[in-house]
Amino acid sequence: MSRHASAARRIARRAAPYVALSAAAALALAACTSGAASPSAKAVASPSANPGAGATTLEGTAWQLTDYLGPQGTTVPVPPAVAATATFTAGTVAGNAGCNTYRGAYTLDGDKITIGQVAMTAMACPEPQMVLEKAYTTALGAVATYSISGTTLELKTAEGKVGLRYAAATPPSLTKTSWVAVGINNGKGGVGGVVAGSEVTAIFGDDGTLTGNGGCNTYHGTYTADGAVMKIGPVASTKMACADEATSQQETNYFAALEKVTNYALKGDRLELRAADGSLQVDYTVAAP
Repeated sequence: MSRHASAARRIARRAAPYVALSAAAALALAACTSGAASPSAKAVASPSANPGAGATTLEGTAWQLTDYLGPQGTTVPVPPAVAATATFTAGTVAGNAGCNTYRGAYTLDGDKITIGQVAMTAMACPEPQMVLEKAYTTALGAVATYSISGTTLELKTAEGKVGLRYAAATPPSLTKTSWVAVGINNGKGGVGGVVAGSEVTAIFGDDGTLTGNGGCNTYHGTYTADGAVMKIGPVASTKMACADEATSQQETNYFAALEKVTNYALKGDRLELRAADGSLQVDYTVAAP
């Protein structure tokens, strides 16, 4: 099955509600307010974050999880059929936890890293994915320091035990990639998380077409990209009634945000669409295979 066919199945499927995960409490599940923005955090420059030209850096690199701390307290490899990712960019970490997408805040101080509250979807997946996801989110909550050796990133506990180990992955391209939104401009000067029970997606075709789901309705349109400059539109969508007012408003906000886009940036496994004034309009991460 092609990646786009897989994406089509995801677009048709509704994600379960977002939940808030408290890093301080090992990311125990709790309800997350619909459309609430992920907590903001200012990243403090780290010596190892800028080791030199050509070196792999924590921020802006697409990280693919290779090993994690299992329930027995030992480091185990990620199963071949499961994928988990992370991209750290300007105080926000986002990616896929094995099944669900997540987005949250982090701060850096030298080699110390603190991951704050994380918001993620709560979609059910087969056991291998859910087992990894539980271990992954638990390990994120215990992160205290990080180190990079070559193209390997290790997030460690306060005791120095490796909780998560990643390898630098080949960054995705704008096209040939299925994107799922983790943040949408609310039209009031802020970017909020995706409304509970919805999934907002985008696929940029090589032929200049844009397709996806706005959280309720499927849409299609056109786009042009030249360097970092992007223009989207017009976009047309189906007219199905949304399940609730929050999802309907989110969809309206999403389509309005797309119309404001003037440039884009790929940062690791993240895609950011911004307006002429630099404001973030949509923040995506790579959809799970």
